[in-house]
Amino acid sequence: MSNPNKDVIDVLNDLIEYSKDGEKGFRESADDVKNPELKAFFVQRAGECANAAGELQSEVRRLGGDPETSTSFSGDLHRGWVNLKSMVT
Repeated sequence: MSNPNKDVIDVLNDLIEYSKDGEKGFRESADDVKNPELKAFFVQRAGECANAAGELQSEVRRLGGDPETSTSFSGDLHRGWVNLKSMVT
């Protein structure tokens, strides 16, 4: 039997990936900065992204789907490019 919520679950899973991308990006940024205020800001934003992903995952489960648990390929590619660029400059 097909899940009538499949389209909604697909969109929510995309949003979970984007939230996970944000969380990972903010955590990596926090690791890279020395300024304690900026570090605290990045850690806070990472936590907010993690909370958003958790809420979305709960909603996917409620709708009968399997929630995404990883980042997106495009987010991983972007972070790799940013890391490479920062090593070169």
